[in-house]
Amino acid sequence: MFKRFLILFFIGVSITRASDLVKIYLDQGLEAVGVEIEKELMDKNFWLSEIADKNVSLGYYSSKVDIVLTNKTDKILRVYSYDNGKIKKDFEQKSIITGLMGDKKVEGDLKTPIGFYELGQKFNPGDPYYGPFAFATTYPNLLDKVQGKTGGGIWIHGYPLDGTRIDEFKTKGCIALFNENLEKFAKIVQDRKVFVMTEEKDKVRASKEEIASLFADLFAWKFAWTNNNIDSYLEFYDQNEFKRFDKMKFEQFASMKKAIFSRKENKKIKFSDINISPYPNLNNEVIYRISFYEDYYTKKYQFKGNKTLYVKLNDKGKMKILAEQ
Repeated sequence: MFKRFLILFFIGVSITRASDLVKIYLDQGLEAVGVEIEKELMDKNFWLSEIADKNVSLGYYSSKVDIVLTNKTDKILRVYSYDNGKIKKDFEQKSIITGLMGDKKVEGDLKTPIGFYELGQKFNPGDPYYGPFAFATTYPNLLDKVQGKTGGGIWIHGYPLDGTRIDEFKTKGCIALFNENLEKFAKIVQDRKVFVMTEEKDKVRASKEEIASLFADLFAWKFAWTNNNIDSYLEFYDQNEFKRFDKMKFEQFASMKKAIFSRKENKKIKFSDINISPYPNLNNEVIYRISFYEDYYTKKYQFKGNKTLYVKLNDKGKMKILAEQ
């Protein structure tokens, strides 16, 4: 992904700008050119240009994905395929059964969680009550856990094989499809990367302005991190709500990071495979899930793996990190 952005960047720059980069290279070397490119990635306008022809209403994804979108009020489940900024509806079922209204908070409240999750592979639940097979979701996710939500076993499944009728109480927070439609659903999502987005009443959609702002802020956060700029780095965290994956609060996290940054270590950090997804909620907040592959290197510590942030945009449109893993 990053290499593609570099190609687009160099194609798009003016002759004057290209000449400037050549001069920077001659005077300061290749690393200084990289710094200038990083600055471009922190520019919202660059990203607005990058996504200008893309449909990002359900988010931005670096590869082909399916998004299972369920509205608990309309009782409709839809499957959309996303491919390079183009969205197509592949499946729709009305009159589905979900759990009780409201966001899931504790085990046993019989509510279907509102949020954004991943969908696992088809499996046999071992009980004919759930139909021929089921799909598990990743509830509770990181944000759910740091917010103290409990429970689990939220599935997309079928109807009892003996013909028994189920209702919103008996689903226990799961999403139930007629068995014949579950079969169709399974064929569509088979062997694909699938996300599950569940909203209650209001339809939560992303905007290009928000996606571009998040991209720019993500790279500004990375730039501050790389350059040990602790004040700029911590500005991207919500001081009141932030919790790390281990539930470490902001004050302790900031103290730890200040100690690490004070070493002035030379860091190399790369982000790739970036996905930015709108996150439904009942608080009328603009929340997003950001996931990416991180390649982090210092002489004393190296990390390569997936990273996830849950962030919100404040009233000034700036990214504030709520949870991190």
